[in-house]
Amino acid sequence: MKRTLLSILAAVLAFGLVGCGDEGKSMATTEGNATCDLNAHACVASLKGKEIKFDVTPKPLYPMSPFTLRITGLGEGYKALNVRIYGLNMDMGVVRAELERRCSTYMGQIVLSSCVTEVMNYRMEIYDGDKPLGVFIDFDLKG
Repeated sequence: MKRTLLSILAAVLAFGLVGCGDEGKSMATTEGNATCDLNAHACVASLKGKEIKFDVTPKPLYPMSPFTLRITGLGEGYKALNVRIYGLNMDMGVVRAELERRCSTYMGQIVLSSCVTEVMNYRMEIYDGDKPLGVFIDFDLKG
């Protein structure tokens, strides 16, 4: 029984270290890279002179809790709009969420992973299919 518990504990620790592994010097290593506080208010970026607004509900964001993303200001003409969210200070893989157009708002449901770090720095970038639009925000998620 004790050996089984130790094996399970070792597996959990190994998953946590591999699943949240540091990918090296090219990644941000400190808190403070966020372009805005998505946990408190909407974030604004610009694309071709347009103001693009990112907003989430509910606030604040929590790891492993679903939230709704709303993006406004993009206009029309996109075939497969989606966002890709990836860690800047840890490799957490890429979370991809398809966005559905409702009037002038694009919406999607997202769940972000939990990690062993106290604060996770994320980048949320908008794509049309596999083509990046060149607009993104950086935000923090506290675990």
